[in-house]
Amino acid sequence: MKNKVKVQAIVLAVTLADINFKIGSVNPSGISDEIFYIPKQDIVGWPSIANDFDTAEDNNEYACYSGNFTLAASKAWHRLYNTQGKGKISWEYQGETDCKVVINKASLSYPKLTDEIRAFAKFASNGDFVFMVKHDSKYYVIGNDDYRATVTPNGDSGDAPGSAKGVTIDIECPDVTPLPTYSGTLPLSDGTLNCETGVFTPNPSVSPSN
Repeated sequence: MKNKVKVQAIVLAVTLADINFKIGSVNPSGISDEIFYIPKQDIVGWPSIANDFDTAEDNNEYACYSGNFTLAASKAWHRLYNTQGKGKISWEYQGETDCKVVINKASLSYPKLTDEIRAFAKFASNGDFVFMVKHDSKYYVIGNDDYRATVTPNGDSGDAPGSAKGVTIDIECPDVTPLPTYSGTLPLSDGTLNCETGVFTPNPSVSPSN
């Protein structure tokens, strides 16, 4: 008779929560028409997130970033318009037992072939970027400090009058957290966005010197 392998019980610091849903509640689909992105090389410090149940104090700490991104001097996040109803975020697990990782994904749609979007496509196709996407009042991060994101920006002029045109941007990045959320601040060229409150604060105007 074979000896049974004893599995040591692990005492978790965090307690799993009930996963309920209120029937009849408002539950909108889709993503915002304003996406934020930045080359990963412009990030010099990442917010923290717990990756072990035995160190996380609650579910929020295990699934959400805490703190702010720290950017290199004079760097800022950039805006990217997304046609409403054409984009989404998702995740998919892959890998072997005890070694699984999650692939976080975003699909975005920009409606025109402009110089700016073509320049972005040329850079992003072989670059490494981090994206911030808003869904249901929360901001989700597609990108990771340890893994390189894959960005595939395919362009199309459309054919018949009224047909879809522009650039479809497909993004994938390995991670250990499915679509981690971010509630810190985003420095932009013209101000700062608070991702927890959704409040944008413009940069103070500079009065011309006499």
